Amino acid sequence: MARRSELYRRWSHETRRSAFFRAGERVGVAVSGGPDSLLLLDFMREFAHEEGLTLAVAHFNHHLRGRESDEDERFVAERAKERGLEFLRGEGETAREAETEGRNLEATAREQRYRFFFSLLNQNRQDKIATAHTANDQAETVLLKMLRGAGTRGLAGIFPVLEGKIFRPFLNLTRREVEAEIAERKLEFRQDATNLLPRFRRNKIRLELIPWLEKEFNPDIVRLLVELAKRAQDDEEALEQAARERSRPWRLREGREEKIPARTLAELPPALARRVLRQMIQVACGDLKGITHRHIAALERLASEGQSGRKVVLPGNRVARREFDWLVVGPGGPASGSAGFAHPVEPPGEVWVEPWQATFRFKIIERDQDHRAYNDEAQRMGLDPQKLTGGLILRNWREGDRFQPQGTRKPRKLKEFFRERRIPVGARALWPVVTSPQGIVWVRGFPPAAGMAAEPGARRILLVEEEGGAARG
Repeated sequence: MARRSELYRRWSHETRRSAFFRAGERVGVAVSGGPDSLLLLDFMREFAHEEGLTLAVAHFNHHLRGRESDEDERFVAERAKERGLEFLRGEGETAREAETEGRNLEATAREQRYRFFFSLLNQNRQDKIATAHTANDQAETVLLKMLRGAGTRGLAGIFPVLEGKIFRPFLNLTRREVEAEIAERKLEFRQDATNLLPRFRRNKIRLELIPWLEKEFNPDIVRLLVELAKRAQDDEEALEQAARERSRPWRLREGREEKIPARTLAELPPALARRVLRQMIQVACGDLKGITHRHIAALERLASEGQSGRKVVLPGNRVARREFDWLVVGPGGPASGSAGFAHPVEPPGEVWVEPWQATFRFKIIERDQDHRAYNDEAQRMGLDPQKLTGGLILRNWREGDRFQPQGTRKPRKLKEFFRERRIPVGARALWPVVTSPQGIVWVRGFPPAAGMAAEPGARRILLVEEEGGAARG
């Protein structure tokens, strides 16, 4: 083991003070084969000996450079074996996935790596993962975000901790410090030739923009950008907390959806409103993948100007919609309730409706046999079984359905009744109706159809009763 250098002493002191790792934890060190990751492995070995950690080496093969990628993997596996460490590998066809999904190659590679890291964590094979992002990586990220027009969140760059499990203990070390330490320790490493190709934006910033800024404006530009990221992270943390606290009394969770009064959202300071929207998407849909400032701005407009029924389609099969006084965010497609159902009915009997998690009972009440059940309410809401010729079907509402409840003059579209009753748009697609050859004879929550209702004094009444599922209404 190499002697403890001044750089290591400084780094270990900062890492210990940050409380990234605790004695007894299993830490996977992400090692690509490059200089940064090899030095991190060396530092972590010393630190693990001092702090009582168990290390493993985690490597992901992207298969981007053919034989060279496989040689990188063999090199890292050998370094792990030499150090008596477990070697954990993952792989993926990054170029093929990026082309299939029409995505950026670098972004796809990063997503694959982190899927691999989280799989190790979720399978309880490791407690934490350490990656070798340096201060230069942070500076490059901040510049990339700045050039894309990012706000405070983007300028925060790379956070030291991701989801409490992935740590970046090298963020305070510059690449020059790493390279000098590598030379001092005489560590072997692999060079990735693609890091020298200026066609990648990050490489262009690393190879051209930062050297130019150092020469023409400030030789300490990397440190300045790192400090900017730290201040932005502090601001972001405070704003996120404020957004959670201000919105907590108003936000509701219904099934897989998050909702908030549109007026409340519109009255929040814009900095908080934007973060509330991101938090709602995160909670309802699991992540913020593909969500940009443009999408958040569209949701702000929907909250302040949109009419009920309007919606905004978001990346990743997610949807936001205006539902009367509410803004609702959640998964789109079948997950939001558009799958539909249709069940034949033979009264008396009952039907279990899976999307509603409810049982619908079709009861025949005889006037002379059940005086308690045969009451004014049953009379008002009951159907006349003698008028229902042919089979009945319990199904969900469909676009274009028309209905004439008892006491109205003519049939109207059910959508109009839904709007008048302020039935949420998200609930309408699965709203139960009963049809016969004569048309729609029953709709949940409405009087029976005109001409099909039980007459005063009728001896037999058909009632439709629901057990469970009321929360959807």
